[in-house]
Amino acid sequence: MDDSSTNSKPHGAKKKIAVLRLSSLGDCINAFGFIGGLKKAYPKLKISWVIDKRFSPLFHDHDKDELVPLYELDFKKHGMKALFKFKKELKDKKFDLLFNIQTSFKASLTSLCIRADVKYGYDSKRAREGQTLFTDVKVPSPEDPHVLKGFLAFAKAAGFENVEPYWDFNLQDVEIDYARSYFESNKIFLIAPASAKPQKNWTVEGYTALGRYAMQKGYSVGLLGGSGKLEQALCQAIDQNLDYKCVNLCGRTSLRELLAVTAVGSLLLSPDSGTMHLASALNTPVIGLFAIHNEKRVGPWNYPDLCVSVYEELAKKELNGAEIPWRYRVRDEKAMEKISIERVKQMFDYAEAKYLSGINNPDKDNADD
Repeated sequence: MDDSSTNSKPHGAKKKIAVLRLSSLGDCINAFGFIGGLKKAYPKLKISWVIDKRFSPLFHDHDKDELVPLYELDFKKHGMKALFKFKKELKDKKFDLLFNIQTSFKASLTSLCIRADVKYGYDSKRAREGQTLFTDVKVPSPEDPHVLKGFLAFAKAAGFENVEPYWDFNLQDVEIDYARSYFESNKIFLIAPASAKPQKNWTVEGYTALGRYAMQKGYSVGLLGGSGKLEQALCQAIDQNLDYKCVNLCGRTSLRELLAVTAVGSLLLSPDSGTMHLASALNTPVIGLFAIHNEKRVGPWNYPDLCVSVYEELAKKELNGAEIPWRYRVRDEKAMEKISIERVKQMFDYAEAKYLSGINNPDKDNADD
C-alpha cells in the first residue's frame, strides 16, 4: 500500500485498539503518554497495550492494578517462545486497529499474533527492519522529528484528531510521602547519570560539579539508577566525590518507587534515558544531555528548552557539512565529553529561574494532579 494511505472510516466505528510497543523504557513512557492522550480525547475507546514484561511494572498502580490493559510478553524468560504463549492468549481476541509503533523485527513478528482489521505502521521514512511488509497503512511522517510526534501521527492517520500526550500514573499520597522522606529539603536536585548505553553518559567530573553546585544553592541531591554494574559504579563514583553527602538510591528502588522519587524532584539532570522521559512525563523539569543522538528526536517532550546538546555540531563535522539524516548517530565515542560543565550550570540557572519559582512549596504540582 502507498505510504500516503490512510483509513477514511469514521473513528466512531473504531472501538478496540491494540498498541504495540515492547521497549525501551523511555519509549514505553512516551507510548503511555500517547495512549493516555487517546483515552482522554476519546474515552469510549478500548485500548490494550502489548509490552515487554521488563517494563510493565511501571504501568501498574500502587495496588498492582494495570493503568491500561496490558499484554505482557516475557522475552527475557522465554525468548521467542513467548510469542507462542502470546498467540494462544489472543486466540479469541480481535481488534479493529493495531498501532505498531515499534520498528524492530521482533515487534513485527509479534504483530503477526494480533488479529486486527487494519494494521498501522510507519512510512518508508521511519520504518526499518522490514516493518512495511507487516502493515496495511503506512502512517505519513510528521515534520517534527520527535519520536512521540511520530506516535501521535498514528492517531491522526486513523481519524482521531486533536490528540495530545497525557500521562496519569495514579501516584498515591503514601508513595509521594515515602519518596520525600529520603530528603531533608523540599529543594531536591536529582541526577540520573546513566543511559542504557555507556557512550551516552556524561562524565563523573561533570555530574559531581553539578551536584556540588546544587548543594551550594541549598538543594538536597539524589542519585538515581538501576541495578546494573556500570550504573552502580557511576553513581558510587559521584557519591564518593560528593563526600557521601547525597542520597544514593541507585539500585535501591523499584520502577514504581523511581516514579515517586522523580515526581518529588525539583529538577533532574540526565543523559538520554528512561528516567529523563519519566521526569518529563511527571512535569519535573529535566536537563537533558545530548551528543550521540538528536535531542529534537529523542529529547524530553515537555522540556525541549532544557536540553544541552553538542549533537548538531558533531554530526555536521562527521558528515562534512552534509544534511544530517533523521536517525543519524554520532560516531565519536567521547562525544559526551564535549559538553562543558559551564554550559550545564548555565542551564541549571535558566531552569531554576523559569520553572522553580515555587520551589519552596511542598505541594509542587505534577502531571498526576
